[in-house]
Amino acid sequence: MDGDLLLLASDVTGQLTAWPLVALLAVAVARRRCPALPALAVAALLVELALHRVGLDSGGAVWFAALPLLLAVYPDGRFVPRWFVVPVVVSLGIGVAVLATGGAVTDAPGFAPWVGIAQGLLIGGQVHRYRRRASTAERESVRWAILGLLVCVLCFALLAAVGGPIGEGSATAVALADLAVLPAPVGAAIGLLRPRVVDADAALRIVLAVAVAAPVLALVYGGTLAVAGGWWGAAAVAAAAVPVIRCAGRASAWVVYRGRRDGGAAVTDLGRRLDAQPQARLVPETVLRTVVDSLHLDGAALRGAGALDAAVGETPGTAEEFPVVYQGEQLAVLAVAPRRGETGLTGHDRRVLRLLAVHAAPALHGARALDELTATHSRMLLAREEERRRLRRDLHDDLSPTLAGLRLGAAAVARRAAGSDPELARLAADLQDDIAGAVAQTREIAYGLRPPVLDDLGLVAAIAGRVHGPDELCVRIDAPGGPLELPAAVDLAALRIVQEAVSNVRRHAGATRCTVALALDDDTLTVRVTDDGVGLPARLRPGIGLTSIRERATELGGTVEFGAAEDGGARVDVRLPAGGAG
Repeated sequence: MDGDLLLLASDVTGQLTAWPLVALLAVAVARRRCPALPALAVAALLVELALHRVGLDSGGAVWFAALPLLLAVYPDGRFVPRWFVVPVVVSLGIGVAVLATGGAVTDAPGFAPWVGIAQGLLIGGQVHRYRRRASTAERESVRWAILGLLVCVLCFALLAAVGGPIGEGSATAVALADLAVLPAPVGAAIGLLRPRVVDADAALRIVLAVAVAAPVLALVYGGTLAVAGGWWGAAAVAAAAVPVIRCAGRASAWVVYRGRRDGGAAVTDLGRRLDAQPQARLVPETVLRTVVDSLHLDGAALRGAGALDAAVGETPGTAEEFPVVYQGEQLAVLAVAPRRGETGLTGHDRRVLRLLAVHAAPALHGARALDELTATHSRMLLAREEERRRLRRDLHDDLSPTLAGLRLGAAAVARRAAGSDPELARLAADLQDDIAGAVAQTREIAYGLRPPVLDDLGLVAAIAGRVHGPDELCVRIDAPGGPLELPAAVDLAALRIVQEAVSNVRRHAGATRCTVALALDDDTLTVRVTDDGVGLPARLRPGIGLTSIRERATELGGTVEFGAAEDGGARVDVRLPAGGAG
């Protein structure tokens, strides 16, 4: 009785599944939302399954005709390659022969090999289409068909393992066999109608993991049972379950995502990379490299203001954009183009990108805040040094001559009063001395505000006057012929950086030659100091000197790189923004 009820439930399920899907396919074709040929093939298979449940099936003729057509034109309705119409026509002829002979032709010699060759060609064509010709949307449709087929195969394998011959014997076996065949056409229908209704990749990953893990665990159980017997089989399965399922999950994820990480792994990798990145200005590039490596992309870009405008690899203009939002504010957009050979991003790609955008937002917000703070600090330094330059010029050009004139006047008064009024002469002489002291103090203040040589002779002369010493180190300066018109803060920082770098060469490098190269290009001052000494150690631990160089460059928004020179010594590269030059 239970078997009859299950058989009835199977029939009702089949009818309620097949006919609504056939109707939806017909509507989709009528509205041109679905190609006609694959919809016709899927509908034929669904109708065959529905009629089979009431004893009106074609004896397999529909399967011989519809399945090859489905393999040849799924999912876009085109024959790829075009000559695949030949095996489809042959298969249609086989279907007609099966229907005309009542299935007797299937017993003819050579029937099975010919059918196998035709279907093998069509399956190979579907693989070729998927790998070389299909768009991203078409691949999503094909994955639904693959998912349905895998579920169907797993169900039949389970029935064979548990109940012996499939669809034979009890009503229960027949009902379960009828249900097991449904997922294949249903998956193909969903792929045509709504391939993005839910995530097919996640389900496909689970099914593949089960398909891999179940046979392995069955072999473990059977082998252990054959050798030891008793409860040892269950114990072996319990011991092997976790590693087998874990390996199967990784293998299925690699197959479905083709080595691309899932969202959790991508976020974990992003956190690890950000934790290992000490420089805030490189945070955007770190985020982009995580995106590119996680999804095997050709490139990605952040499109935002200031520090959040960055790119890695190639990003065509057709890139899809994902907003990066932090506390309700859109910081930037993450622009990602499909992989080469693909027409769009997959649903898995979009989910991972949205997740990475959410988790990268706090780090990008911090990088932007630090960049804005650095820019503000740089502007303050530039303004301070420009004001110092102005004050020194005013002291030197205005106050010093005025004081000098007053001193001369006091001297004249002292000479005039020397014979007639000794007391006045003494007071005038004291005033002359006081003014001389004020002149000296003014000069000291002016020199303390800024090295006079920078304004009097320029940066190159200032460097030349401070790097040459009595030792054997030969310092060569390579600079443009004309004067370098730089903001006050920039030329002062460049002078201090070169002084510190050459001092380090003298103390630590053991070099005989040192070269200081200056270049001003695109509003950027480039300073390079190289030597022919012992070079930098394998593990560089910056001391006071190198730290001072980095701090002076960073506070102006510049960059520093320490490395090896071409001739084996050490190299210090500094880039300072000189937007206010001239």
